Amino acid sequence: MNKTDQPSLDKARVRATFNKAASRYENFDFLQKEVANRLLQRLEVKNNNVKMVLELGCGTGRIIPSLQKTFAKSRLVCVDMAETMLMMARKTNSSIFKKKKFFICADAENLPFKPGLIDVVYSNLSIQWCPDPLQVFSNVNKLLNKSGGFFVFSTLGPDTLKELRESFEGYSSFSHTTQFLDMHQIGDYLANAGMQNVVIERETLTVNYEEPLKLMKDLKGLGATNASSMRNKNLTSPDTIRKVIASYNRKKIDGKIPATYEVIFGRASSSTIKDGETEGEKVITWRKT
Repeated sequence: MNKTDQPSLDKARVRATFNKAASRYENFDFLQKEVANRLLQRLEVKNNNVKMVLELGCGTGRIIPSLQKTFAKSRLVCVDMAETMLMMARKTNSSIFKKKKFFICADAENLPFKPGLIDVVYSNLSIQWCPDPLQVFSNVNKLLNKSGGFFVFSTLGPDTLKELRESFEGYSSFSHTTQFLDMHQIGDYLANAGMQNVVIERETLTVNYEEPLKLMKDLKGLGATNASSMRNKNLTSPDTIRKVIASYNRKKIDGKIPATYEVIFGRASSSTIKDGETEGEKVITWRKT
């Protein structure tokens, strides 16, 4: 796959919208919590050889206590590109982390760690905001312990918010939702980055709303607004919004509109170690769902 095949994202906008949303983020992050729990449920820690865990895209730190419980004897380092998000994560988890150095402001395409330092990289609904996923996966592969490091993640697929996207069709020539990679593209990127034992799974989650404006409010509250470089950089006209809402309302089922989220779960390793091999090196296994 060529870089030109991937959606074009505005990294500066991504950072700015998440920084702006940080103070209210946890009022809207119900989907992020649900997906994070589903990702953790897929993991089974096999031994105590996990010394260093990196959470890539920690947001406000909501999942940190669960990660600390899952990897109880490990050092946890949290990274996010949005400084305000990171400040909140540090504040809300001050009882777990006594030192600021465990919270690092960096983006996934430029990670400041030595090669081979990390045993597990965990990332929940973060990769979809990275303009260059191949670079992200290559960086992760370099960071992982070569005797059995693992990368576990969730991200969003192209069917996410398809109803909203369809509702804009015919009323605007701009892209109004962020375009996401599909599971096959993600698998190709992981392989091209040198990752081994790639496992990709897909789930469809549907959130029902009373009306479209509530969905739009939730997306704005999360900072998960359109980051496409092809977006309309001016405000969408009130007339267009009214037409889009009317179009979306025609999709109502039992009085509610559906909002689809295509969630992609993945696991890959830095070596050819397979499930069940070499107990001393085996770190985690992936539970079938």
